[in-house]
Amino acid sequence: MIFSLGVIMVLQLTGALTRQMEYAAKSSELVARVQERLDSLEALPFDSVTVGTQQDIVTVRGVVYVRRATVTSVTGLLRRIDVSLAPQTAGGGPSYSATSYAATIW
Repeated sequence: MIFSLGVIMVLQLTGALTRQMEYAAKSSELVARVQERLDSLEALPFDSVTVGTQQDIVTVRGVVYVRRATVTSVTGLLRRIDVSLAPQTAGGGPSYSATSYAATIW
């Protein structure tokens, strides 16, 4: 009986570890997708970084995410870039966001 309880506990622990590993894998891919978009916006010439919001749909490990890039003007020479990924449906998985700035020479 003690052996059976030990096996059941190990099986439960294995299931929990599998869920944690899947969550970590999704989170890592989200970070990469956000950083990829942020890098592409930072690489543009300052005049090409237009103020506004762009949005697209990205699938990460079977979950549909909305990726949103928002550029706001801080000053005439500085723009703030916010990129986020959030599941399209509530409770669909982790989310991630990052911020950077684009500046021109004055």
